[in-house]
Amino acid sequence: MILGLNELFKKKEKKEKVMDHTIDFVITELEVKLRSYDNPFGCFASFIFVDEKPAFPRVRKTLNELNKHQDAFVLGHTYSYKDITSKTDLTGLEITRH
Repeated sequence: MILGLNELFKKKEKKEKVMDHTIDFVITELEVKLRSYDNPFGCFASFIFVDEKPAFPRVRKTLNELNKHQDAFVLGHTYSYKDITSKTDLTGLEITRH
């Protein structure tokens, strides 16, 4: 073969995608800005709980529950999280073991 044709006809190697399906439990702080008919200026609600990273299902569940009420409107939200390690202080969090 002519030089260079080997590389041209060489089979492309498939790159394997490595998916990381690791679920970590984290302490999550969710801040929600709410507005209601009674309080047109709005207010903030803050929630602190243990959630799963990276999906944050409890954040989504909390926002969905707040949106179900017709007397209050969710205007926006932010959340932050802190990894749980052996040195993390869990005082104030209610932990239920199953």
